[in-house]
Amino acid sequence: MAAKTQINIFIVSDGTGATAESVLTSVMVQFVGARVNISRFPFTRTKEEITQIVKKAPKGKCIIIFTLVSESLRNLLIDLSRKKQLEAFDVIGPLIHTFSSILDYAPTMKPGVFTRQDDEMYLLAEAIHFTLSHDDGLGLDTLDQADVIILGVSRSGKTPLSIYLSCRKLKVANIPIINDVPLPPEINKAPGKKIGLNIDLPRLSQLREERMRRMGRARIPNYASKSSLVKELEYCAQVYRKIPQLHTINISGRAIEETAEWITHNVL
Repeated sequence: MAAKTQINIFIVSDGTGATAESVLTSVMVQFVGARVNISRFPFTRTKEEITQIVKKAPKGKCIIIFTLVSESLRNLLIDLSRKKQLEAFDVIGPLIHTFSSILDYAPTMKPGVFTRQDDEMYLLAEAIHFTLSHDDGLGLDTLDQADVIILGVSRSGKTPLSIYLSCRKLKVANIPIINDVPLPPEINKAPGKKIGLNIDLPRLSQLREERMRRMGRARIPNYASKSSLVKELEYCAQVYRKIPQLHTINISGRAIEETAEWITHNVL
């Protein structure tokens, strides 16, 4: 029986969301033909972010699957979800029962679906492993295996965006643009889609200053000075112009999921 009702699923995590995504995959293989709309919210770590996420959830048939370490964040999410009549879960146990109730048909429980599940889980694990092994310029010898190559200056959000995309089973590598340092030749040779991240000077300055404060005494000379940042951004623009078929996007003011959606619809 095919599902007629479409449900919204929010995946909320203080990390990449890979665990919650795996839980969802484990359940959805039991509901062939189900119509779902998935929204992802990785790296959620404040009460303000939790509140905004629940506000975005449509009232009614919406399920929030979450993995949050903080007890206060978990309690807040559950409390806000109940007030808005939303279902919120952090364990897999009741999920199949809930899907069956909302979709109004029983899970297939057919032998063999777990093989399909294992294949999906393998692809997910492989993508995440590849991405972590190709963070910040690592793994150039296998760069040709990347589906996506992300470039940008330090603190432009390359790593969290890469990990987010890897949760969609994409093998992602990210390469730092360092002032006056030529890019490795492997980049132009690699067949993967190439994306250059742009960022406005005020936003970059803010992010660099925040990192300097966290570093304390271990400060990097000129890391946050505006004159150095101007030179970095100018050099970055020069590098981008030399990369054939490079797609660029300004990430200032964009959430990770917004940038990922832009990449999905405009690049992939």
